[in-house]
Amino acid sequence: MIERLELNVDVLAESEAKIGRWILDHPQEVITLTVRELASRAESSQAAVIRLCRSLQIDGFNALKVLLTADLVRNENAHGREYPELDPKASFEMRLEGFSQSLQTSIQSTIYGIQLDQLQLLARWMQDASHVLLFGVAASHVVAEDLYHKLLRLGYHVTNPTDFHIALMTVALFQPTDLVFLVSFSGATDEVVEVARLAKQRGAKVVGISQFRKKSPLTEAADLMFYVSAKEPVPRIGATSSVIASMVIGDALALYLANQEPEKTYRHLKDTEAAVQTHRLV
Repeated sequence: MIERLELNVDVLAESEAKIGRWILDHPQEVITLTVRELASRAESSQAAVIRLCRSLQIDGFNALKVLLTADLVRNENAHGREYPELDPKASFEMRLEGFSQSLQTSIQSTIYGIQLDQLQLLARWMQDASHVLLFGVAASHVVAEDLYHKLLRLGYHVTNPTDFHIALMTVALFQPTDLVFLVSFSGATDEVVEVARLAKQRGAKVVGISQFRKKSPLTEAADLMFYVSAKEPVPRIGATSSVIASMVIGDALALYLANQEPEKTYRHLKDTEAAVQTHRLV
């Protein structure tokens, strides 16, 4: 929540930005306030508080406080260090516990932000699509590959190219009923954005996974966005919370799709399991 505000406060309407800046300056205090009290403290209006929640794609002020609380817990565990997992003053057990709590917070916050109507819309697009392409670069490719594996087992016609040129050539042949699913935590990965723009030229639907930015190249190109609630330090050893939280979005989609036609899902899972069963040693 804090990072979402920091990334977007300068592009919000002034009445909303005023409240956003007050929240950033007084995060601990906000979680105890009502909408009316926050509006008064920020010298703004209750309507502006509600508009701010909508602009940040948060389902109301209570949801904002839940996400803000999770951020405060995560920041407390980090002890203000860029690399809390490398804190020389902490034991390995303490560092591991802090890492675990950070992951749990990212997962819970991401799940909290997934909206049922988004899954329903995406499920309709998936059912109508003749082809679905998933694409991401570096750590985001790991997320795309994980979702590819799940959708394949559910019987969808999906592809997950590792080569950028193959991704472009595939999308160049897409039709308006087809779907492109793109992953970029920054929302600004050049290769991902180029695939998104080509998909739009072809009339295909574009779905994205990224951190929340009101204005990012991927957000501007996408028809539907799912947002990851994870904070990665820069520089960092490697993507961790963002990758796992992004996978949770894919898991939520797969879970929703699997339960639309349980009997069909069961047959697909049994058939795909049987196909590889003979290659197990035990």
